[in-house]
Amino acid sequence: MPVSYRHIIYIHFPYLAASRIQRESGQSASGQRASGADLPLVIIRKMNGADIIVAGCARAAAHGLAAGMRLADARALCPQLRTEACDPLADHADLHHLALWARRYSPLTAVDDQHCGIWIDIAGAEHLFGGVRSLLADCAKRLHRSHFRAVLAVAPNCGAAWALAHYGKPSERLMTAPKPTDGQPETIKYIFSRARLRRHLAALPLAALRIDTAIADHMRRAGLRVIGDIIGLARAPLAARFGQDVLLRLDQALGDQDESFTPVSPPKPLYICRQFAEPIGAADDIKAMIQQLASETAILLQQAGLATRRLRLGWQLVDGLVFAHDVHLSRPSRDVTLFHRLLANASDKINPEFGLEMGWMESLDCSPLAPRDTALPHMILQRHNGVVGESYASLVDRLVARLGYGAVVRLAPQACWQPEAAQSLELPDPSQIFTKTDEKPGWLGDPASGTAPPRPIRLLAYPHPVDVVALLPDHPPAQFIWQRRIHKIIHATGPERIAPAWWQAPAGSRTRDYFRLRDDQGAGFWLYREGLPERHETPSWFLHGFFA
Repeated sequence: MPVSYRHIIYIHFPYLAASRIQRESGQSASGQRASGADLPLVIIRKMNGADIIVAGCARAAAHGLAAGMRLADARALCPQLRTEACDPLADHADLHHLALWARRYSPLTAVDDQHCGIWIDIAGAEHLFGGVRSLLADCAKRLHRSHFRAVLAVAPNCGAAWALAHYGKPSERLMTAPKPTDGQPETIKYIFSRARLRRHLAALPLAALRIDTAIADHMRRAGLRVIGDIIGLARAPLAARFGQDVLLRLDQALGDQDESFTPVSPPKPLYICRQFAEPIGAADDIKAMIQQLASETAILLQQAGLATRRLRLGWQLVDGLVFAHDVHLSRPSRDVTLFHRLLANASDKINPEFGLEMGWMESLDCSPLAPRDTALPHMILQRHNGVVGESYASLVDRLVARLGYGAVVRLAPQACWQPEAAQSLELPDPSQIFTKTDEKPGWLGDPASGTAPPRPIRLLAYPHPVDVVALLPDHPPAQFIWQRRIHKIIHATGPERIAPAWWQAPAGSRTRDYFRLRDDQGAGFWLYREGLPERHETPSWFLHGFFA
């Protein structure tokens, strides 16, 4: 019985998860290769109280480690083994991005999460790339260039393509429609015989039918090892003994049962556009356009159940030049009042010249939910149309809109005892601006704790070298000279020893002993001695900060 011919490509990524983990952890923060980066890598999952391998790298496969093997058995074969926990969400995200990328060949692509692959239905699109072989060659070349190890197969249906990609020989992974011979009617150009399908699939193992592993083992114990062993068997006894799923998968692979997939679709852009019959150039007209676009964008976001963190206002002049201006929000929002307030001065960015032909607004970085604002009771702005409750996030948005993206930052504590690395500049996050940070480890410590060492109110951008008079090995300075002034010390506390982080500190870093000093004028200083006399190191003194 002939079957309608289609061209289904299946791309299998056997080492996708391992490649992602190696890319993320193969290099340490200092640029050196992380420890264990050259060891065979396997990804494991807890199943019935045991660690089971679900994926691995090429080096692990060379040692005979395969999916489904217990981790204990794998360590018996390869004692030096690196393990990582599986991350199904990250695997799905990678496959989803690859499926979206594959839309360059066909709009019908889908993700196969269970077996780490993607489908592509290229029916009707082969001629755009010079045929199926040229399309496969281009796809394989691009994947190789991006350092993806992939196995590609093409067949007239999904089941056959999957079977060839996982178990077929390289010479048999390209099952395309035969070219019509001279005199052959054009209507049967894509007709494919069932006999040819059977010849290609008969020698493949039963696991190529995508049946359960336990069922495949049961059939193997019964003497059924390849697909050809069950093609000619009676269907009723086969279904009664091994289940209807075996017959379903066999029919799908042979093309007797239709099988389809749900194609992925790229996220639809949240886009509002306005074209004008006549170019506009008046300031009031431009402001009205911006206000209307903002209002319609808020309605569109409300209907989609989304909130945005970035608005892009674009416009086109009569000479065809296109410009854009981005407005960043500190948290996702779809509040039309906030949009109007942030875009109040956006018209100043537009130079209409001879007029605007078109204007649009696009919502970027959208998320399904937006956190609620917490109004500040002492920040109530009186407006002619009522009272507007100002929030922390709205304040940040107004500052960013006025000063520019990246100009508004905050100090965030870091888990580091080195004073110069104990804080970093970050973009403001309304959910963390007024949360407690004293629980984070680092040199800030807990201000309420009696064991937390005092810290200066002002830290120099970089330590200043000073000349010090002090008794060795551990006595505090008696006086020091800074900026040609002599400071005589009347009170000193210390030392407080801070050692460099040996696992990431650059070569040559030395331990510091900090002293809190008070001079005869009442000024407070924070000095440290770099280098330990007991280690026969030549000490150097530096001024690092000031106390009140």
